[in-house]
Amino acid sequence: MPALWRLTRNERARRVYDALKRVGVTGTRMYQYVADPRDDAGADDAVEGIEFAARGPADVGDEYEAFAELRDDETVLCALDGDEIVGYLFVSVDVTHRIHPLEETLTFDGGYVRRVFVRPSYRGRGIATALVSRARDAAADAGAEAVHALVALDNKPSQWVFEANGFERRFEHAYYRVGPLRRRRLEDIERT
Repeated sequence: MPALWRLTRNERARRVYDALKRVGVTGTRMYQYVADPRDDAGADDAVEGIEFAARGPADVGDEYEAFAELRDDETVLCALDGDEIVGYLFVSVDVTHRIHPLEETLTFDGGYVRRVFVRPSYRGRGIATALVSRARDAAADAGAEAVHALVALDNKPSQWVFEANGFERRFEHAYYRVGPLRRRRLEDIERT
């Protein structure tokens, strides 16, 4: 039997989710991962043949759709094969973000990592892990005492990447909506 994340993390499942959301039915569960950027738990951040660079919003084009949502207070950490961006993530410090799947606005004290992406033909080489390691370092350099990330419950590949970098699950956010009825839950994983 295939892993659940392989069944839910594809274009067909995304279309079903979006169709249900349009008629007022949605549900999301996410883990909030937290790491101390100053400890030594980060993974190796070297990948053969790949260079890494930090860029600001003005320094990236429109190569990826996600770059359109980049905020002025974020840095894009890019994985480069020559001049080509083959992976990226967004990192910021002490920010408030609208978390669309949760239909909620959250404030993150310290670093916040989001939008981790590696082009499919480059996956399995450690690029995402190296990007997250570098995001931890960037947060530490900015004086952050913690780094946060939100990962959907069914997104096992992202969970593995964050856990490889010393992140621990601290909270589980749950949000369900059917028409006007809404339910939110925040569970402290350490206390359960």
